[in-house]
Amino acid sequence: METISTLLLLVHPALALLIVLWLVRQHGWRKAGGTLRGEARQQALAQHVKDGERLLLATVGVVVVAMLARAAVGVVEEGKVTAMLMPQSLHGWSGPVGLWILWTTVRHGRRTLESMEAGQSFGHQRTVHGRAADLMLVLVGLHAFLGFLYTFMVLGGP
Repeated sequence: METISTLLLLVHPALALLIVLWLVRQHGWRKAGGTLRGEARQQALAQHVKDGERLLLATVGVVVVAMLARAAVGVVEEGKVTAMLMPQSLHGWSGPVGLWILWTTVRHGRRTLESMEAGQSFGHQRTVHGRAADLMLVLVGLHAFLGFLYTFMVLGGP
């Protein structure tokens, strides 16, 4: 049973690593987008927007996987779905906070795009979107580091 629990709990970090790499690539838009002009910029911006929306959905999926894994481990180890659903570490608590920050970042990105398409001033919205993305990247780094430590705790066992 212990092997099954460990494998279930390791699904989340494997998927989360892909999300972190995608997030870093998405954040690279700030630098790359400033060098593009004309049609190339429009296409890259459209791809950035599409990737941002997909990244949000993928992140929700990874959080759901983490919760399902915790529920499955609760069933395997204690016979109850709810036995391990409450976060038991700072890593566990910071996940929902990070998801909220990502949602906020995407929301500000949507507002920036709406202002841009309406021909309105969008500098402030773009700045807020960028700063939220910066904050999110820092917090994702901390969350990933805590998850890395938590993974060793799971692998080491009691």
